[in-house]
Amino acid sequence: MLKQVFLFGLLAMVGAGPSRETISTTGSWLVDGRHSDAQLIADGTTDYGKTKMDVTLGFGRVSGRVVLDDQDGSKSKLDFSIYPANSQAPAIDENGKLQNRWLENLSNHTLVCFHSKQVVRKPDGTLQASGTLVLTRVDRNVEATPNEGYAGPVYGPPMLHRMTQEATFVFRQPAADGKTGILASGSVGVYREDFPQLVKTVINTYWPPLVQDKNCIAGTPNEGYSGSLCTGTFLESPGLPASPGGNVGEDFPGPQDFNSIVGEHLTVLVHLHLARANTSSPAAGF
Repeated sequence: MLKQVFLFGLLAMVGAGPSRETISTTGSWLVDGRHSDAQLIADGTTDYGKTKMDVTLGFGRVSGRVVLDDQDGSKSKLDFSIYPANSQAPAIDENGKLQNRWLENLSNHTLVCFHSKQVVRKPDGTLQASGTLVLTRVDRNVEATPNEGYAGPVYGPPMLHRMTQEATFVFRQPAADGKTGILASGSVGVYREDFPQLVKTVINTYWPPLVQDKNCIAGTPNEGYSGSLCTGTFLESPGLPASPGGNVGEDFPGPQDFNSIVGEHLTVLVHLHLARANTSSPAAGF
């Protein structure tokens, strides 16, 4: 059985408190990819292994569909995907099929999906969603040998890797988010011994900064024109602690192995902003 780590400390991170308005959540919902995110955390060490710490590897986009039934949890269903923020929608599907032509210019891509099989509402209002985690990874060999006729890297054919593992997300009781939407936040912990491919892949994937609710306005062309003006919520991993003595000189590399990603376990925290959906309308990426 897959060992689970249920991080109820997440409540403090996403704003806990009895003052949050609770509403009826029964119905079909779409995950709002402009305001949802997944925080990916692994274990590590600092100070040359003397101190253990949690390391935020990055933030991923989330898209999908959620069906909830306040009276009968067996009728609830959660399906969502997590992927790097360099695309607005998943560039690949769970079977590795390319969704966007621009993927031809990337050497790899990672997609993590969750499909619930059973959703149980606990007496405290939390939702326990048990189901399948699906890891899809597309890799391509890259040839980049500089020469007189070098015109950039050449990518080989896609190589598909797909693995699954049973897992359980625990969600706090969904609450109102605005006038018509709801917020559902939850977590799952995965140990490397249970799903080594997932832990290794997430650690080795580049998770670019995620900008939520990005809105850009074109500036007025003039001598001081500097491009479009953009606003939004910027999510980026805080980085590792600075090693001492790293700035002694330009050529001094600093102490080695001051920080280390151990990778014994992976924690996924998802913050889903859900909007009412027409059941006939597919969610992005599905």
